[in-house]
Amino acid sequence: MRLAHLADLHLGKSVNNYSMIEDQRYILNQIVQILKEKQIDAVLIAGDVYDRPVPPAEAVSLLNDFLNQLSELNMEVFMIAGNHDSGDRLSFASDLLDHLKIHIAGTYEGTVGCVTLQDQYGPVHVYSVPFIRPSAVNRTIESETDKVGTFTEAMRYVLKDLSVEPKDRNLLIAHQFVTGAAVDENGSEQLEVGGLDQIDASVFKPFDYTALGHIHRPQNVVSEAIRYSGSPLAYSFAESNQIKAVTILDLKEKGTVEFEYAELKPMRKMEEIHGLFAEVMCETCIAEHANSYLRIVLNDEQDIPDAVTRLKVQYPYLMRLDYDNVRTRSETIVSAAEAVESKSPQELFEAFYELQNGMPMSDEQKKLAAEEIQTVFEQENS
Repeated sequence: MRLAHLADLHLGKSVNNYSMIEDQRYILNQIVQILKEKQIDAVLIAGDVYDRPVPPAEAVSLLNDFLNQLSELNMEVFMIAGNHDSGDRLSFASDLLDHLKIHIAGTYEGTVGCVTLQDQYGPVHVYSVPFIRPSAVNRTIESETDKVGTFTEAMRYVLKDLSVEPKDRNLLIAHQFVTGAAVDENGSEQLEVGGLDQIDASVFKPFDYTALGHIHRPQNVVSEAIRYSGSPLAYSFAESNQIKAVTILDLKEKGTVEFEYAELKPMRKMEEIHGLFAEVMCETCIAEHANSYLRIVLNDEQDIPDAVTRLKVQYPYLMRLDYDNVRTRSETIVSAAEAVESKSPQELFEAFYELQNGMPMSDEQKKLAAEEIQTVFEQENS
């Protein structure tokens, strides 16, 4: 059985006020062609289908067209809600769509959906878990002693009653932040401060493959059996150098999975250019980058008059202009120092504690810290 793993479509997303709808339509059509060529039997879409809980009409229309194309190809489609999606909206008419081989898990209501497929090697059980938080899981738990406190505990609870048959092949689709995943600095993912939303990879041990969404950088976590497919497009300049691809699994007999990665080519690249204004405006540079979404970083020591307007004449998809020179570097250092100096010792200690422990101090801990800080100051001034 051949399966394709996708995630983080973010339909309806805008980047720096540029609508990405046409770019998304282009890449979805490319994905459909890949699925045809690779003779895919089932598609796993691991959340963040839309970019917001209430998506724009053109995003809904785009998903409708994409699902219609997959249905015409007679593919099984599994789709879950991510943290950007409204699970209730995404799963509208899901019972009806089940009959068309489109299986949607929008919200966790105390049970995990499972669909069993068949091929020459036997059954393949596909389990779908939409994005979960401990609070959402606790709403389904009656006993106070069974309540969960962390994201790992929440996922363990959600998966604990699944009748996972060890001799069969079992797949899981989830949308979570798994410990060990690499996250792009200044990327576009929404993660909890201090890593509070992390889930230990050991919870996915019973599954032959876990198809993950949530992190835009394509990567394996611990092993090839736990993977983020990554987003099909770059949605921030932190992702501009990543190779986006469709992850393809060739699922054979139990214990044998072969992987292939079909590279995706965007309608427009997302790139960064660094240099002097004169260098950026030369013919060679314009010819190479004029059709790309751009962040331009100028190294001129003096600001260029009307730079954005002049650059946009040659680079119509300019998204951002910054300067990197002696002045801006010194301003960055000064502003960082001022931010530290503006905080009290108590605030600095609380921030340090949260950074180290992944959670804020309790009221009792704050009170104890305040008393110790006061004692230190009194000793220094005595």
